[in-house]
Amino acid sequence: MKPSLPKVAWGVTGAMGFLLFSVPATALVRWNEAKDQVYVKGTAAWIYDSNIYTNSDAEADSIIQGSVGAEYRRQAGLIGVNADVGFTIAEFGENADESFANPTMRVEFTKDTGRTTGTFAFNGNRSSRADPAANARIDSWNYGADLRVKYPVNDRHTFSGGLDWRRQDYENNAALVDLNTSSLSADWFYVFTEERDLFGGYRLRFSESSAGNKYADHSISGGISGRIIRGLNGTARVGYQVRKDLRGAGETFNGFNASMTSTWNFTRKISLSVRVSKDFNVTSTNISTDATTGNLDLQYARTAKLVLGTGIGVGHTKFLGLEGGDREDTFMSYYGRILYTFSEKLIISGTYSYFQNWSTLVFSDFERDSITFDASSRF
Repeated sequence: MKPSLPKVAWGVTGAMGFLLFSVPATALVRWNEAKDQVYVKGTAAWIYDSNIYTNSDAEADSIIQGSVGAEYRRQAGLIGVNADVGFTIAEFGENADESFANPTMRVEFTKDTGRTTGTFAFNGNRSSRADPAANARIDSWNYGADLRVKYPVNDRHTFSGGLDWRRQDYENNAALVDLNTSSLSADWFYVFTEERDLFGGYRLRFSESSAGNKYADHSISGGISGRIIRGLNGTARVGYQVRKDLRGAGETFNGFNASMTSTWNFTRKISLSVRVSKDFNVTSTNISTDATTGNLDLQYARTAKLVLGTGIGVGHTKFLGLEGGDREDTFMSYYGRILYTFSEKLIISGTYSYFQNWSTLVFSDFERDSITFDASSRF
């Protein structure tokens, strides 16, 4: 049963007000010559959402949300440590059954010195969100672990590899399936110029749902890291992948995959970020999809304290196989944000966002817009 938390939500919001304006700067704890540090952070927000279930019924609600957390940072010796723990609660004005109380944690160990470098991390959290694939709000426990290793063979060649594991456990919804995902990846980097590396690699990914579906994804890809083109810096990758159903009599899917994350700094005040992704996924309703998304985000630092931002996103999702029922979704979104930093202890922002989904499934054809006002602090 989902909690109804009006008193708790208001309590966290009030606590945030106290933290933002009453806690002295010495609340930041440091020791061991500042190599060990503890930060406290928190947010308080009011949200209006015109479509909390992301479906054609378009039920609106207002939400009060607050979070508190702590961060631990250690940069000493051979291994560094980054640890985060937090708690988020939200109270829905009309749909009290959708109110939630969600914990989160992450621990990361880093090695930045020596010939071999890398990270090892694990995390866990409870998530409450609207799922456009299921056209409903879903609650899930999410767990994960990942290992990243980088080894320079010589001045021009570097090997990198990774292991990942993810699990999603959905709550109180018999129509949804839990999902386990694990992957192994390896890339070989070649220093092409002082500003640009070329790389190629292979990824093997296994997916298994609680309904018995099992898939193996094989992907071979290559790309550029560093300066992609003049002025545009980041990483771009494109490849070809095959998804095989391991149940024996299942279907096989294949196609291109891609990813790109880059930034173009026009001036010291104006920057444009680009993100592109195309990959196979498994939805909460146990359907394989081929999803393509792209986002452009423009940021303008009017002053050191005032930042304006806007962005647009587009995407297309094809639901695969017999279970997909020839469903296809196409979306477009945009947002505008204004952010003002009063000090290190107080940042406020306001955001408007709009999302339109066109679907061959009538119930999944919807519009959604939201307004968010929030304040955050870290000290």
